[in-house]
Amino acid sequence: MTTTDTTADRFGLTGPATARASGLAGLTRKTAAAGLAAGSTTAALTLENIPDPDAAPGDSADLTDDERRDLAVCERAARTHHESFWLTGKALDAVANRRLYRADYDTFDDLLDDWGITLADSSRMRRGWRLAARLLQDVPKLTVSHLEALLPVVKLYDVEAAATLYTLLRESRPKVTARDISSLVRELPGPEGTAAPVAAIREHVEAKLTEPEDENASPEEAAAETASDASLRKAIDQRARQLATDLKRGRIPRRELTQTLSEAFADPDDPQVYRALLRWMRARNR
Repeated sequence: MTTTDTTADRFGLTGPATARASGLAGLTRKTAAAGLAAGSTTAALTLENIPDPDAAPGDSADLTDDERRDLAVCERAARTHHESFWLTGKALDAVANRRLYRADYDTFDDLLDDWGITLADSSRMRRGWRLAARLLQDVPKLTVSHLEALLPVVKLYDVEAAATLYTLLRESRPKVTARDISSLVRELPGPEGTAAPVAAIREHVEAKLTEPEDENASPEEAAAETASDASLRKAIDQRARQLATDLKRGRIPRRELTQTLSEAFADPDDPQVYRALLRWMRARNR
């Protein structure tokens, strides 16, 4: 791989219209797919030649020859998941949805354990690959950190809503960071009663991005806010160390803690964190 390759180049997602129109490009893709089917270790993996997760699963306990070839491609992609987040996401989605694990494993979790992938990582990557496929055409240098910051939007709304948020943010900022994305995501309204997620996201994000900054704060107020922030960060670090100890982990990065808290707060199926925060805020404001 050369240093000039973009993310989209590496994953076979550049110039779809041109590629379809070119017989040579089409032949290249077919050759790559054939190499994968034959178990080649040199053919390049792309989103196009990862098996389709939406294909119907087989009825037999055994796999057909085609399904075994598909499983081999998925395993190859999955075992390189630290290097290819979205390729692995699609591969794992295909294995789970089509039950390609059924001949050799009792459950999908058993396969994950054998392939060395945690269930949490699998869930993130499976949610992320469709969003990556949607974004890579316009953002060839898409980063995993940006994609992961958008995953709560995919979970609460859908892929198109997450893509809308990212597009609006990129159009309004000269440089976008994962922190910028997470900041917007934390303030999104809940999905309850939202008939048109994309329109709701667009309205909310445009309002937040055009809010005037508070330019009237005095130097004393700014200094007090800085001191308060430092104290809060120290308290968060202490509590995070306690959580890591209870979970028997070495450490928990602040980014992971923020992401987990945001997901727990916004979880539509389990409102216990939301209710706990509501009680805490009511008690504080008495």
